[in-house]
Amino acid sequence: MGRFKKIEIKGLFFENFNKLFDDALIEAINSTDLTEKQIIEKLAPEFEGLFSKYEESISNLYAEKQNINLDNFLKVHFKNQKTIAETNKDSFNPFLSYINISVVVYKKIIEQTKRKKIDSTLKINIALYGLVLRRAQQIVDLLLSGFIDAAMIVWRSLYENAIILLVIAIENNNELADKFFQHSIKNSQRKIVSYNNNYQDLKFKPLPITTEKILKEETERLNQKYGKDFLSNEFGWADDLFPGKQKANFKLLEEKVQMNRFRPYYLICCEQIHSNFNAFNNFMSGSKIVLPSLLNQEIDMKSFIDPMQYTVAILHEVNDYILYEFSTEKEFNVNSLFTQKIFNKLQFSFKPS
Repeated sequence: MGRFKKIEIKGLFFENFNKLFDDALIEAINSTDLTEKQIIEKLAPEFEGLFSKYEESISNLYAEKQNINLDNFLKVHFKNQKTIAETNKDSFNPFLSYINISVVVYKKIIEQTKRKKIDSTLKINIALYGLVLRRAQQIVDLLLSGFIDAAMIVWRSLYENAIILLVIAIENNNELADKFFQHSIKNSQRKIVSYNNNYQDLKFKPLPITTEKILKEETERLNQKYGKDFLSNEFGWADDLFPGKQKANFKLLEEKVQMNRFRPYYLICCEQIHSNFNAFNNFMSGSKIVLPSLLNQEIDMKSFIDPMQYTVAILHEVNDYILYEFSTEKEFNVNSLFTQKIFNKLQFSFKPS
């Protein structure tokens, strides 16, 4: 790769890099009885080798001494998290509460179902519920660290898993749930093809022959059972939900479960994943990017509002199904009221005092 813009910065890693070499060379010269001419004649053919040895020596020395003080790092990190939490505690409290009560529900579901025979729909959706909650917990950690854009990236995953959960729940069709599970072979195919094309460059070992053989046999079985369109489409497992030749896609699944009102925020979150200039929007002042701010943690409450409210909003939609599925008939209404009140408490916390 060429150097298109010649901006040279001395001492990027090593202060006085050339001076240290020059000083060592001068010291060596001063310690010899050779004349200047003799020294030049002797060193000239060896100079490049000497300089390479110096580079190797100084890089090794610095690498060995390069250590982060982990205790200090953690001390600063936790102090920053505490500052963010305390500065925005009126919102963090109901935000964490909503996620926490959902985790409690999830753990009780696991406990009550682990010894029972349940159908494919329930198996898939309990697992997806756990994954959605895991993403919510990750969003908590990222917000506490002041990384709003990273929380948005994780929110996209939370949202996509929530949509699939709701589709499978509303359809309540075990064959559909089984198709969702079996369709994962499409990603396995992609990974194996990519690995086989690159393992030599990566200096990795080749995959066992049996791995590709098993995958090929399973692919053929699925093609025979569902047709080739099943694996050719990213959402082929859901194609039968749409009439005619319409292929399933994520937007259609959103609409099917009436969640498309969240699409604007979903698209904003997508901007944080795919490289585009809009990813800099939070770091702009007028028409300029404030470069130091790219590494700064955010602390202002207004930055936290959308990730918080959209995280709980999606959890609330999922919990509407979860509570209906697992509450007793007498407790369903009160359980729903409880979660709604905590959601309301979060939303109220965003209003100016």
